[in-house]
Amino acid sequence: MRERHHRVRRRLSAALALGLAMAVPFAGAHAQDTAGPDYARFVPALVEGYAAPATAALGARLQLLGTEIDTACEGGARDGFAEAFRAAVAAQAHLAVLRAGALADDNRLERLAFIPDGRGVVRRQVTRLIAAREESALDAQSLRGKSVALQGLTALEWAAFDGDGDVLLGETGEEGAYRCAYARALAVRMTATTAEVARTFAEPSGQTALLLSAGPGNALAVTHKEAAGHVFNALMTSLELVRDQMVAPLLGDGLASVRAARVPFSRSRSSIAYLSGAIRGLNDAIQAAGFAAAVDDAAWIGNTLAFETDNAGRALDAVPADLEAALADDEASGRLAYVHTILTGLRATLAGELAGHLDFRGGFNALDGD
Repeated sequence: MRERHHRVRRRLSAALALGLAMAVPFAGAHAQDTAGPDYARFVPALVEGYAAPATAALGARLQLLGTEIDTACEGGARDGFAEAFRAAVAAQAHLAVLRAGALADDNRLERLAFIPDGRGVVRRQVTRLIAAREESALDAQSLRGKSVALQGLTALEWAAFDGDGDVLLGETGEEGAYRCAYARALAVRMTATTAEVARTFAEPSGQTALLLSAGPGNALAVTHKEAAGHVFNALMTSLELVRDQMVAPLLGDGLASVRAARVPFSRSRSSIAYLSGAIRGLNDAIQAAGFAAAVDDAAWIGNTLAFETDNAGRALDAVPADLEAALADDEASGRLAYVHTILTGLRATLAGELAGHLDFRGGFNALDGD
């Protein structure tokens, strides 16, 4: 009944606004927002409270990853590299759900991890690169000019892990030496890309600047509402990407090995880390921006988001890192199905309820044009 009351009230408000628009000369086709949520606060809050710290966290993880690459390649223990890789994957997923601002410029998102990759582009390109022992890929600067599929964590996974999830770094012979040199170049390249992201969020340029400076003549967002809607839509795209292209394939029929191979980072046994990082990132980004807190009637949505993402995180914590083994276990498979159910519910709550409260209009049908 209360929701019905609010729907009626919104319709009356819309009718009143239309009547005023007909009676008073319109101030411009893209006039700034004058009522409702303070749309101008969302993007700055998102950058300061989520994007900047998430980028810094990824940078720290990549620094540690570079150290562990050296250790493994110099004959030391390889377990540290596998753990550092998994932590970097989680940190990248946590940041990547934003998909906007500094990440959208210059293909930085894809430079850090080429996802989704349904056609196996990374596998093919990295395999050819290693077979050819291409020297130009061993320099971080020249590597930047190559295919984005050869530059990120997805490329490092194919260079550093075998099909059983064992670390290849430190292997002897010409190929082993090349894998290590390429892994070192990748670590430097990813650290540099992350530094670019950090600088762009700190000193806005490109899409970040456009999102922060909505106004007449802005090619991306003429109003703050448009800017906020852009980043909100990017987050909804990430939610659907995780649900439909990472969790859903695990629930289908067929061989467990085939289903597991469809999910990013399954080769390194880091898929669960990626999923956990991404789901946590969705919660952190939406909470930091203050989308739900900006509307009194939507406060419950923020609480629901936090509660459900926490449930999803606990469920994933109980799933074995080896997805193929997990899919052969009914209990682990049930947990993955539960996570899919949570994400489906969150999609309806966020792209439906919250978008409605914020008056964000659009399909939020993920990956259109991505």
